[in-house]
Amino acid sequence: MLSLAFCCALAAGWCAGGRLSRFEGAGLRWLVLPVLSLLLQALSPHLVPLTGVLVLFSYLLLLLFLWKNRALRKTALFAGLGSLCNALVIAANGFRMPVAAGAASRLSPAAAAQLIGGEIPMYTLAGDTARLLFLGDVLYCPIPFFEGFASVGDILLALGIFFCLMRVMSPSRLPRWLCSG
Repeated sequence: MLSLAFCCALAAGWCAGGRLSRFEGAGLRWLVLPVLSLLLQALSPHLVPLTGVLVLFSYLLLLLFLWKNRALRKTALFAGLGSLCNALVIAANGFRMPVAAGAASRLSPAAAAQLIGGEIPMYTLAGDTARLLFLGDVLYCPIPFFEGFASVGDILLALGIFFCLMRVMSPSRLPRWLCSG
C-alpha cells in the first residue's frame, strides 16, 4: 500500500511540474530515520525473538523523524497518526498485525494456510480475541503489483507520504494546499 502511495505521489508530482531535484528546498531533516525504520521492520521477521522490540523501535524512529519535521504539518499529522495506529494494533496483538477474515479470504489457498499457520512474519489471522481490529488490516488492495492488505494506519501513512513528496517536489500546477506538506 505504501509503495503504491509513493508511486502515485511521484506520478502526480511529475505530472504537475514537480521535480525530485527540488529536494534540498523542502527542509527535510534526519531523513536517515525513516530509512532505518524500514530496515528494522525488514529485519524483524529474521530476528523473531527481537521482533517486538525492533517493530516498536522502528515506529519510535519514524515518530522522531516526524517530530523533527513537524513544520511539514500535513506530513507529520497524517504519517504520525498512521504510525501510531499501526504501532497500537501491532503491540496489542502480540507484535503481529491482525488480518481480518474478510481480507484474508482474498488470499490464495496456500497463502491463507501460511497466514493461519503463523508462517507469515508479523501477521496473524484475526480471531475473536483480536484487539483493536478496526485498526488492523481490514482492507484488501487488488491492484496488480501492489496487491495486499491495508489498515487505517496505512491509509494515513500514505497521505503523509503524498504530502511529503509534494513538498519535496514542489509541483507548479497543483493547488498550494496540496503542496504545503
